[in-house]
Amino acid sequence: MLDLAELTWGRYNGGQTAPVGSYWNLRTNAIFQQTSDGALPQDGTFVRVDASGSQTFANIATTINGVLNTSYTSGSFHAQGSPDVIATPGSASNDA
Repeated sequence: MLDLAELTWGRYNGGQTAPVGSYWNLRTNAIFQQTSDGALPQDGTFVRVDASGSQTFANIATTINGVLNTSYTSGSFHAQGSPDVIATPGSASNDA
């Protein structure tokens, strides 16, 4: 699932500067949204699931389900927060 998500939406690492958009962290099911270009939280791997930095979680779930054949709902996700941040960046899933 992670490989298909990365192939579809691209891969962004925590701390990397990324364009405006809504980003999903598959490890935590956190959504990080930014309305201007900026650095992603130090939280492993993100995929940019929408070009809007203010997309609803319901629409994000629909997008993800359509690509990955999953059954997420808006309640499956939470807004990225400090409890999600990795203590040792670079040790996230599939980091190479």
